[in-house]
Amino acid sequence: MSLRLVSQAARRNFSVVQRASFAAQRALRTPCLPVLAHGYSQRRTFFSTPNRWDQQKENVHEILKSEIKVESEVAADTSAQSFQEFLDKFGFSIVQTSGKNLAEITKKTDGETVHVFFDVAQVANLPYDNALAESAAQEGENANEDDYDSLSDNFANVNVVVVKDADQSSISLELLMNLQEGSFYVDSVTPFKSAQEALDQSADAEVKRELVYHGPPFSNLDEELQESLEVYLESRGVTEELASFIGAYSEFKENQEYIQWLNNMKQFFN
Repeated sequence: MSLRLVSQAARRNFSVVQRASFAAQRALRTPCLPVLAHGYSQRRTFFSTPNRWDQQKENVHEILKSEIKVESEVAADTSAQSFQEFLDKFGFSIVQTSGKNLAEITKKTDGETVHVFFDVAQVANLPYDNALAESAAQEGENANEDDYDSLSDNFANVNVVVVKDADQSSISLELLMNLQEGSFYVDSVTPFKSAQEALDQSADAEVKRELVYHGPPFSNLDEELQESLEVYLESRGVTEELASFIGAYSEFKENQEYIQWLNNMKQFFN
């Protein structure tokens, strides 16, 4: 099965949650009050409701406060400096993308600039089942579709864009990264006439890129061309060490974003 088919086979099943109707729940919660007490109950409800609302808001605030403390203690064990060894070795630098799932690292080489993009939430939440992977590998062709569906969830998307400084032409290589193996698989290779076409992150640009012809499945290309492109990627820093960096940095950045999200939530419920 080609990697493109594996990628396309990734599906998730969502359970259907049964909910009782709002009207039924409201009916169960509404007490039957004597007519004579009606005016009193209205006055009591009017004065007590704000107190209940304030209490619930305070409860949420306290839980968020506690969660921030726990996550901050975990985050204290890792700092951005811990990734400096990799960055220095391969010449990459981190592009700050606060508040976003998308992370980017770049490096300049002789006459070109390499951009690497990955979704930290996707990487940080990658599932992995060793038993399932070993079973599918042993069964080979006898592995059923469900096995491939589960295995496909273990891949994260990584986009490598190389821009030539001379004419700003570029090439985009869509990769599938298996974090457990520390390996990359090429899904597609697409040339662009300009860097803007390949790098623009606007919704309109994303749609235009989707409509571009991305070439045949990588596995259908001539084997020598496949091998030469894989060597090309390795020469640009797409190695097992990059996979390790992406995994570790994604955990770090996702946690930072989570803490900021918690703080924003706490501010609202303050």
